[in-house]
Amino acid sequence: MPASHFPAAAAREILPSMPRIVVVSPHLDDAVLSCGALLGARPGSTVVTVYTGMPDAAHVLTDWDRRCGFGSAAEAMRERRREDARAMALVRGRGLALGFLDSQYAACADACLPALTEALMRTLAELRPDAVAIPLGLLHADHVRVSDAGLMVRDAWRGPAWLAYEDVPYRCLPGIVQARFARLHGRGVIAAPADFALDTRAKPRAVAAYASQLKGLQRAPADLGREERYWHLVDG
Repeated sequence: MPASHFPAAAAREILPSMPRIVVVSPHLDDAVLSCGALLGARPGSTVVTVYTGMPDAAHVLTDWDRRCGFGSAAEAMRERRREDARAMALVRGRGLALGFLDSQYAACADACLPALTEALMRTLAELRPDAVAIPLGLLHADHVRVSDAGLMVRDAWRGPAWLAYEDVPYRCLPGIVQARFARLHGRGVIAAPADFALDTRAKPRAVAAYASQLKGLQRAPADLGREERYWHLVDG
């Protein structure tokens, strides 16, 4: 069943029943870019960030890090962690790092998927959340990998409510969200609209904490002013 045909009422009004929320973030900015209003609405929520590790060759300089104004991977990761700490303070959230290597530093990032899934399962079991929000998994290989890991954890553990958030800025690309829905449907998962009323006015300050990443993008993502979009993951 296509997501657009699933009754929205099935996923409405679940936010008040979810005091303990965990947002799974691929990188040190994705949770706030995509879920900053949700985090602000639930002070004390936890953000579990996957790709926070320091590469062994810390002096390496990738094109993205250079565009963000850094001289090395080590400098980039140190500053990105500081930026994330500032953003977490602004949304009154708690950050946890899984320490995996960003694909820009890893020769074969796909090889870490089993370990990533295991680490995510272990972390979520310790946190015991009421709800888990994972990236829908749009375009960026790291985002798709983290989404797939989250879906595998969901297959094994149905305790919390499972949500997917639309990845900013990739959600703006034509057809990309529907293409991901089709892939989810192929694995027996339907995305039902989650109709949250969230105040986004405080979000820009938290986003601004990631100054280096905004520099790399050359400007704030064009869709930051749009509503955050969430989908309740249910069996199809």
